[in-house]
Amino acid sequence: MAMGNLKLTPATGFARQLRSNVTRGVSDKWVGRTAAMSVDIKQEIGSFLAATLETSSVAKALRGHGSEDLPAHFGLNNAMANSLVDGMTAMIRQSVLLSIKQSKYKASIRIRAGNRVWTEYLHLPGAEYISHPSNIAIPVLKWLLMDPNIDVGQAAYDIVFLGEQGKSQDTRIQSVSRSGRAIMVSLDNLGGSGGYVLPAIVSGKAGENFIEYTLGQPNVAHRMAQIVMRRVG
Repeated sequence: MAMGNLKLTPATGFARQLRSNVTRGVSDKWVGRTAAMSVDIKQEIGSFLAATLETSSVAKALRGHGSEDLPAHFGLNNAMANSLVDGMTAMIRQSVLLSIKQSKYKASIRIRAGNRVWTEYLHLPGAEYISHPSNIAIPVLKWLLMDPNIDVGQAAYDIVFLGEQGKSQDTRIQSVSRSGRAIMVSLDNLGGSGGYVLPAIVSGKAGENFIEYTLGQPNVAHRMAQIVMRRVG
């Protein structure tokens, strides 16, 4: 049998073209799968972010499981405080957006959640209310999400918790307090100096806009990336 040698010589630029075609093919496939799975991806990321927010020190304290009795500090009953957290987590869950950008050889995906224009959160139940008889607007969510140093005249008051000022004060707390555990009392009536300041859990780093702080942690972004790759992989 006659035998011969066959030699294949790639054309100039063949290797580069092969890499480009493979990269483009993988990119197209990845973009297509991401787009097809976008609803599921957004739902899973939204649920993850809502659950993450629930673990924050501020959310736990509002639900009555933290180091500070935030409902009492803010003048909220337990139902109002829980509703406030429910509203914030629901808005975070529903806010997830995916944007996909594709160039000639690569694609990128961007995940956004939350709205840095926090005014939409101010319509949630308990976000703000008028305190009677002082007729002062108590800006609960503005303190939490915008500026913990908003001054509503609290320097002339202090907070009194149940059991701190004797039975007469306890009777007043139980009759007029929203939380049933504390009230704000003017310093004139307390016969002392001082003035109310928000607890450190609100004004500290992890509390000053606790949504941004919580969702901005590196492990949160890493986990979101894992969700995307598992869904499209």
